[in-house]
Amino acid sequence: MSTSPPTALPCPASDAHKGTFGRVLLIGGSRGMAGSITLSSIAALHSGSGLVSTAVPDSILGTVAGFHPSLMTIALPCSDGKFALEAWRAIESQIEKQDAVGVGPGMTTGPGSIEIVRGLLQQRSVPVVFDADAINVIAKQDWFNNSFATRSPQEPDIVLTPHRGELARLTGVPADAPEKQDEAAHGLAISAGITIVIKGGPTRVVGAHVDMNYTNDTGNSGMATAGSGDVLTGIIASLLGQGLSGWDAARLGVWIHGIAGDQTARRKSRAGMTSLHLVETLAEVADQMFS
Repeated sequence: MSTSPPTALPCPASDAHKGTFGRVLLIGGSRGMAGSITLSSIAALHSGSGLVSTAVPDSILGTVAGFHPSLMTIALPCSDGKFALEAWRAIESQIEKQDAVGVGPGMTTGPGSIEIVRGLLQQRSVPVVFDADAINVIAKQDWFNNSFATRSPQEPDIVLTPHRGELARLTGVPADAPEKQDEAAHGLAISAGITIVIKGGPTRVVGAHVDMNYTNDTGNSGMATAGSGDVLTGIIASLLGQGLSGWDAARLGVWIHGIAGDQTARRKSRAGMTSLHLVETLAEVADQMFS
Protein backbone atom coordinates (compact mmCIF):
# COMPACT_ATOMS: atom_id res chain seq x y z
CA MET A 1 0.00 0.00 0.00
CA SER A 2 1.27 3.46 -0.83
CA THR A 3 -0.02 5.18 2.30
CA SER A 4 0.00 4.51 6.00
CA PRO A 5 -3.06 4.72 8.26
CA PRO A 6 -3.26 7.94 10.30
CA THR A 7 -3.84 5.92 13.48
CA ALA A 8 -4.55 2.33 14.44
CA LEU A 9 -6.52 0.19 16.84
CA PRO A 10 -4.61 -1.92 19.36
CA CYS A 11 -4.52 -5.62 18.59
CA PRO A 12 -7.31 -7.47 20.41
CA ALA A 13 -6.40 -9.81 23.26
CA SER A 14 -6.49 -13.53 22.58
CA ASP A 15 -9.43 -13.96 24.94
CA ALA A 16 -11.52 -11.24 23.29
CA HIS A 17 -15.20 -11.94 22.58
CA LYS A 18 -17.87 -10.28 20.44
CA GLY A 19 -18.71 -7.78 23.16
CA THR A 20 -15.08 -6.65 23.21
CA PHE A 21 -15.37 -5.33 19.67
CA GLY A 22 -18.29 -3.04 20.34
CA ARG A 23 -22.07 -2.95 20.12
CA VAL A 24 -23.13 -0.66 17.30
CA LEU A 25 -26.61 0.51 16.36
CA LEU A 26 -27.46 1.93 12.93
CA ILE A 27 -30.76 3.83 12.58
CA GLY A 28 -32.27 4.74 9.23
CA GLY A 29 -34.02 3.55 6.11
CA SER A 30 -37.48 4.02 4.67
CA ARG A 31 -39.61 2.38 2.01
CA GLY A 32 -37.59 2.45 -1.20
CA MET A 33 -34.33 3.21 0.65
CA ALA A 34 -33.63 0.05 2.60
CA GLY A 35 -30.27 -0.45 0.95
CA SER A 36 -28.56 2.61 2.41
CA ILE A 37 -28.87 1.70 6.08
CA THR A 38 -28.08 -1.92 5.21
CA LEU A 39 -24.81 -0.88 3.56
CA SER A 40 -23.91 1.07 6.71
CA SER A 41 -24.70 -1.91 8.90
CA ILE A 42 -22.76 -4.46 6.86
CA ALA A 43 -19.83 -2.02 6.69
CA ALA A 44 -19.82 -1.90 10.49
CA LEU A 45 -19.69 -5.70 10.61
CA HIS A 46 -16.84 -5.81 8.10
CA SER A 47 -14.93 -3.12 10.02
CA GLY A 48 -14.62 -5.21 13.15
CA SER A 49 -17.76 -4.63 15.21
CA GLY A 50 -18.78 -7.62 17.29
CA LEU A 51 -22.52 -6.91 17.40
CA VAL A 52 -24.44 -4.75 14.94
CA SER A 53 -28.13 -3.91 15.22
CA THR A 54 -30.17 -2.06 12.61
CA ALA A 55 -33.27 -0.11 13.61
CA VAL A 56 -35.62 0.54 10.70
CA PRO A 57 -39.29 1.29 10.01
CA ASP A 58 -41.29 -1.88 10.51
CA SER A 59 -42.38 -1.97 6.86
CA ILE A 60 -38.82 -2.64 5.60
CA LEU A 61 -37.62 -4.94 8.39
CA GLY A 62 -37.86 -8.09 6.27
CA THR A 63 -35.96 -6.50 3.41
CA VAL A 64 -33.09 -5.36 5.63
CA ALA A 65 -32.92 -8.62 7.59
CA GLY A 66 -32.67 -10.55 4.34
CA PHE A 67 -29.46 -8.82 3.27
CA HIS A 68 -27.17 -10.35 5.90
CA PRO A 69 -27.75 -13.09 8.51
CA SER A 70 -25.39 -11.50 11.05
CA LEU A 71 -27.42 -8.30 11.38
CA MET A 72 -29.82 -8.00 14.30
CA THR A 73 -32.85 -5.98 13.28
CA ILE A 74 -35.17 -3.79 15.35
CA ALA A 75 -38.59 -2.82 14.00
CA LEU A 76 -39.70 0.70 14.84
CA PRO A 77 -43.18 2.23 14.40
CA CYS A 78 -43.71 3.55 10.90
CA SER A 79 -46.09 5.72 8.97
CA ASP A 80 -46.30 5.53 5.19
CA GLY A 81 -43.01 3.62 5.07
CA LYS A 82 -41.12 6.16 7.22
CA PHE A 83 -40.38 6.47 10.91
CA ALA A 84 -43.47 7.43 12.87
CA LEU A 85 -43.44 10.07 15.61
CA GLU A 86 -43.32 7.42 18.31
CA ALA A 87 -40.22 5.71 16.82
CA TRP A 88 -37.84 7.57 19.12
CA ARG A 89 -39.71 6.47 22.24
CA ALA A 90 -39.50 2.89 20.99
CA ILE A 91 -35.71 2.95 20.54
CA GLU A 92 -34.64 5.37 23.29
CA SER A 93 -34.10 2.67 25.91
CA GLN A 94 -31.70 0.82 23.59
CA ILE A 95 -29.29 3.72 23.12
CA GLU A 96 -27.39 3.50 26.39
CA LYS A 97 -26.74 -0.22 25.76
CA GLN A 98 -24.67 0.60 22.67
CA ASP A 99 -21.03 1.58 22.28
CA ALA A 100 -21.82 3.78 19.28
CA VAL A 101 -24.73 4.83 17.08
CA GLY A 102 -24.89 5.84 13.43
CA VAL A 103 -28.00 7.59 12.12
CA GLY A 104 -29.33 9.08 8.92
CA PRO A 105 -28.93 6.96 5.79
CA GLY A 106 -32.22 6.67 3.92
CA MET A 107 -34.38 7.88 6.81
CA THR A 108 -35.96 10.96 5.14
CA THR A 109 -36.56 14.19 7.04
CA GLY A 110 -40.11 13.50 8.19
CA PRO A 111 -41.52 14.07 11.69
CA GLY A 112 -40.38 10.67 13.00
CA SER A 113 -36.83 11.28 11.79
CA ILE A 114 -36.81 14.71 13.40
CA GLU A 115 -37.69 13.20 16.78
CA ILE A 116 -34.96 10.55 16.46
CA VAL A 117 -32.31 13.14 15.61
CA ARG A 118 -33.53 15.41 18.41
CA GLY A 119 -33.31 12.55 20.89
CA LEU A 120 -29.80 11.54 19.82
CA LEU A 121 -28.59 15.12 20.07
CA GLN A 122 -29.93 15.38 23.60
CA GLN A 123 -28.66 12.03 24.91
CA ARG A 124 -25.26 11.95 26.60
CA SER A 125 -24.59 8.20 26.78
CA VAL A 126 -22.85 7.16 23.56
CA PRO A 127 -20.94 8.65 20.61
CA VAL A 128 -22.97 9.23 17.45
CA VAL A 129 -22.28 9.58 13.73
CA PHE A 130 -24.83 11.84 12.00
CA ASP A 131 -25.04 11.36 8.24
CA ALA A 132 -27.27 12.09 5.26
CA ASP A 133 -30.85 12.92 6.29
CA ALA A 134 -29.83 13.28 9.95
CA ILE A 135 -27.60 16.17 8.86
CA ASN A 136 -30.40 17.58 6.73
CA VAL A 137 -32.69 17.50 9.76
CA ILE A 138 -30.11 19.37 11.85
CA ALA A 139 -29.73 21.99 9.12
CA LYS A 140 -33.45 22.28 8.39
CA GLN A 141 -34.35 22.70 12.04
CA ASP A 142 -31.46 25.13 12.62
CA TRP A 143 -30.37 23.08 15.60
CA PHE A 144 -26.61 23.24 15.18
CA ASN A 145 -25.66 25.96 17.67
CA ASN A 146 -28.38 25.15 20.19
CA SER A 147 -27.68 21.42 20.13
CA PHE A 148 -23.91 21.56 20.54
CA ALA A 149 -23.45 24.72 22.62
CA THR A 150 -24.08 22.93 25.90
CA ARG A 151 -21.80 19.94 25.23
CA SER A 152 -18.71 19.53 27.39
CA PRO A 153 -15.39 17.90 26.37
CA GLN A 154 -16.14 14.98 28.69
CA GLU A 155 -19.28 13.97 26.81
CA PRO A 156 -19.39 11.26 24.10
CA ASP A 157 -17.97 12.25 20.74
CA ILE A 158 -20.06 13.47 17.82
CA VAL A 159 -19.07 13.03 14.17
CA LEU A 160 -20.90 14.64 11.22
CA THR A 161 -20.23 13.30 7.71
CA PRO A 162 -21.67 15.79 5.18
CA HIS A 163 -21.01 15.94 1.48
CA ARG A 164 -20.64 19.39 -0.06
CA GLY A 165 -24.37 19.89 -0.57
CA GLU A 166 -25.21 18.97 3.01
CA LEU A 167 -22.36 21.13 4.26
CA ALA A 168 -23.80 24.07 2.33
CA ARG A 169 -27.06 23.65 4.22
CA LEU A 170 -25.19 23.49 7.54
CA THR A 171 -22.84 26.41 6.99
CA GLY A 172 -24.65 28.62 4.49
CA VAL A 173 -21.52 28.56 2.31
CA PRO A 174 -22.22 27.27 -1.24
CA ALA A 175 -20.68 24.04 -2.47
CA ASP A 176 -18.87 25.84 -5.29
CA ALA A 177 -16.68 27.63 -2.72
CA PRO A 178 -14.89 24.62 -1.19
CA GLU A 179 -12.10 26.53 0.56
CA LYS A 180 -14.58 28.79 2.33
CA GLN A 181 -16.73 25.75 3.15
CA ASP A 182 -13.74 24.01 4.71
CA GLU A 183 -12.98 27.06 6.83
CA ALA A 184 -16.60 27.32 7.92
CA ALA A 185 -16.75 23.61 8.76
CA HIS A 186 -13.59 23.84 10.86
CA GLY A 187 -15.03 26.83 12.67
CA LEU A 188 -18.18 24.85 13.46
CA ALA A 189 -16.14 21.86 14.65
CA ILE A 190 -14.08 24.04 16.98
CA SER A 191 -17.04 25.94 18.40
CA ALA A 192 -19.11 22.80 18.90
CA GLY A 193 -16.31 20.47 20.04
CA ILE A 194 -17.08 17.87 17.38
CA THR A 195 -15.51 16.23 14.32
CA ILE A 196 -16.72 16.91 10.78
CA VAL A 197 -15.87 14.73 7.78
CA ILE A 198 -16.12 16.70 4.54
CA LYS A 199 -16.76 14.03 1.92
CA GLY A 200 -15.37 14.53 -1.56
CA GLY A 201 -12.22 14.22 -3.59
CA PRO A 202 -10.18 14.36 -1.45
CA THR A 203 -12.10 13.85 1.78
CA ARG A 204 -11.07 16.10 4.66
CA VAL A 205 -11.55 15.76 8.40
CA VAL A 206 -11.63 18.76 10.74
CA GLY A 207 -11.78 18.60 14.50
CA ALA A 208 -12.25 20.59 17.67
CA HIS A 209 -8.83 22.28 17.64
CA VAL A 210 -7.06 24.51 15.13
CA ASP A 211 -4.42 21.86 14.36
CA MET A 212 -7.02 19.13 13.73
CA ASN A 213 -7.10 19.29 9.94
CA TYR A 214 -6.53 16.08 7.99
CA THR A 215 -6.65 15.45 4.25
CA ASN A 216 -7.09 11.83 3.20
CA ASP A 217 -4.85 10.43 0.47
CA THR A 218 -6.67 7.21 -0.39
CA GLY A 219 -9.66 6.61 -2.67
CA ASN A 220 -10.57 7.36 -6.27
CA SER A 221 -13.29 8.79 -8.48
CA GLY A 222 -15.03 5.42 -8.82
CA MET A 223 -16.25 5.87 -5.26
CA ALA A 224 -18.58 8.61 -6.45
CA THR A 225 -21.39 6.09 -6.56
CA ALA A 226 -24.66 5.73 -4.67
CA GLY A 227 -24.17 4.29 -1.19
CA SER A 228 -20.47 5.02 -0.82
CA GLY A 229 -21.14 7.53 1.96
CA ASP A 230 -23.40 5.05 3.72
CA VAL A 231 -20.50 2.61 3.83
CA LEU A 232 -18.32 5.29 5.42
CA THR A 233 -20.94 5.91 8.10
CA GLY A 234 -20.83 2.26 9.10
CA ILE A 235 -17.03 2.21 9.22
CA ILE A 236 -16.78 5.28 11.46
CA ALA A 237 -19.57 4.05 13.75
CA SER A 238 -17.76 0.73 14.07
CA LEU A 239 -14.48 2.41 15.01
CA LEU A 240 -16.23 4.59 17.58
CA GLY A 241 -17.77 1.46 19.05
CA GLN A 242 -14.32 -0.12 19.28
CA GLY A 243 -13.15 2.74 21.46
CA LEU A 244 -11.56 5.30 19.15
CA SER A 245 -12.18 8.99 19.65
CA GLY A 246 -14.29 10.82 17.09
CA TRP A 247 -11.18 12.42 15.60
CA ASP A 248 -9.30 9.12 15.25
CA ALA A 249 -12.35 7.14 14.10
CA ALA A 250 -13.06 9.70 11.38
CA ARG A 251 -9.48 9.85 10.08
CA LEU A 252 -8.95 6.09 10.14
CA GLY A 253 -12.44 5.55 8.75
CA VAL A 254 -11.92 7.66 5.65
CA TRP A 255 -8.50 6.07 5.10
CA ILE A 256 -9.91 2.53 5.25
CA HIS A 257 -12.85 3.57 3.08
CA GLY A 258 -10.44 4.87 0.45
CA ILE A 259 -8.17 1.81 0.58
CA ALA A 260 -11.20 -0.43 0.05
CA GLY A 261 -12.22 1.79 -2.86
CA ASP A 262 -8.77 1.56 -4.44
CA GLN A 263 -8.73 -2.23 -4.19
CA THR A 264 -12.27 -2.44 -5.54
CA ALA A 265 -11.44 -0.21 -8.49
CA ARG A 266 -8.51 -2.42 -9.45
CA ARG A 267 -10.76 -5.48 -9.46
CA LYS A 268 -13.98 -4.09 -10.91
CA SER A 269 -12.86 -0.87 -12.70
CA ARG A 270 -13.71 2.63 -11.52
CA ALA A 271 -16.68 2.85 -13.84
CA GLY A 272 -18.08 -0.54 -12.86
CA MET A 273 -17.64 -0.57 -9.09
CA THR A 274 -20.63 -0.23 -6.79
CA SER A 275 -20.99 0.31 -3.07
CA LEU A 276 -21.84 -3.35 -2.64
CA HIS A 277 -18.45 -4.23 -4.14
CA LEU A 278 -16.89 -1.68 -1.81
CA VAL A 279 -18.41 -3.08 1.36
CA GLU A 280 -17.42 -6.61 0.36
CA THR A 281 -13.81 -5.51 -0.03
CA LEU A 282 -13.79 -4.00 3.46
CA ALA A 283 -13.44 -7.41 5.06
CA GLU A 284 -10.10 -7.86 3.29
CA VAL A 285 -8.61 -4.55 4.45
CA ALA A 286 -9.90 -4.60 8.02
CA ASP A 287 -6.60 -5.83 9.43
CA GLN A 288 -5.04 -2.51 8.45
CA MET A 289 -6.91 -1.01 11.41
CA PHE A 290 -4.89 -2.90 13.97
CA SER A 291 -1.40 -2.07 15.19
